[in-house]
Amino acid sequence: MDFNLSADQLALQARARKVGTQWRGQYALWDADDQAPYGDILASLRDAGLLGLTMPKEYGGRGGTALDYAVVVEELIRTSRCWILGEGPFATTGPGPSMILLAQDERTRAKYLPSIVAGRIGCAIALTEPNHGSDLTELETTAASDGEDFILNGHKRFITGSPHNELYAVFARFDGLPGARGVGCVLVEKGTPGCELLRGVEWVGVRGLPHGEVVLTDCRVPKENVVRGAGHFRELMTGFNMERLHNSIYSLALASIAYEEAVAYVENRKSFGKDIIQYQAVYHDLVDMYLSIEAQRLLTWRAATTADQGVFPRVLEASLSKLHGSQLAPQIALTSVKLHGGDGVTKPFPVQTVLRDAVTAMVAGGAPEVLKNAIAAQLFPHRRFSQA
Repeated sequence: MDFNLSADQLALQARARKVGTQWRGQYALWDADDQAPYGDILASLRDAGLLGLTMPKEYGGRGGTALDYAVVVEELIRTSRCWILGEGPFATTGPGPSMILLAQDERTRAKYLPSIVAGRIGCAIALTEPNHGSDLTELETTAASDGEDFILNGHKRFITGSPHNELYAVFARFDGLPGARGVGCVLVEKGTPGCELLRGVEWVGVRGLPHGEVVLTDCRVPKENVVRGAGHFRELMTGFNMERLHNSIYSLALASIAYEEAVAYVENRKSFGKDIIQYQAVYHDLVDMYLSIEAQRLLTWRAATTADQGVFPRVLEASLSKLHGSQLAPQIALTSVKLHGGDGVTKPFPVQTVLRDAVTAMVAGGAPEVLKNAIAAQLFPHRRFSQA
């Protein structure tokens, strides 16, 4: 097994480093205002050829591997010190376009994917509801058949970057069918009558792109907009494995930022007459941080390589890397805050932002307990777990 990156991947990493470095130092303002110049960021990523990394070439994608994606996203976030730089590749490769790849009608893929992959329009997942987050089989949003259309009613929330999206992949219960077999996915365009966009509550972390809500009231969409209807729950869930991989990369990048900030601080801070990095308690902390980060990178890369054997990463490896990363990043960030002492909880130092982002990432895209359910179902396929 070769752990060395290819020449092409090193070139992609260098391009990502260049773009990320250009935006470094601006996240504090975006975090404070909860507003980033996403259009300008997206344009810089497009110019560098860092959009649609794993999307098929026939839809304008690069046709690359998930490991290409992992290398680029980690470098973008790490060098910019900002999660938003990873959103360009994510928006053009993640669960939104992934759902459209799963569409049974080629006309649907041809209609939307080229514009999404190029970053001209955004497609967001509308899944979480006020009463349902992890329990996806009990969704209350409905899709009722009416001639050549479906009529949608429901309320979705926690939609990242909602103002920047023109298309929503809405998960709904089709024709009242119960449980998982009734859940399907349908595309709703911004501006469709009965589709109202709202600004959601402010988050403590991952700020800069508002997290919105969608309210559907007798919203009529043509049946051709259905990605997969009732009876295809498992197929639709595979599209989220790319999101799990992204979240594991994101946690890896945050942990790396926290480590690098800690090293820079303890190398230059003196206490009792010497640099505090010379104290064993301090450099042992740094070793533990580095060890955990390297383990997370290996889990992430392993999950990425499983995608090269199919369209999306395998659920087991993607869930393992996401689970480990979501638990690791807050721990590393908290250790970094501790090594900064009082400075660690002041706004001029970025580690407090990293900590808030890491804690938020812990529950985004699948809470740890839900991931453990998914992992257990893969480890013990002969058992039936009620919540897996």
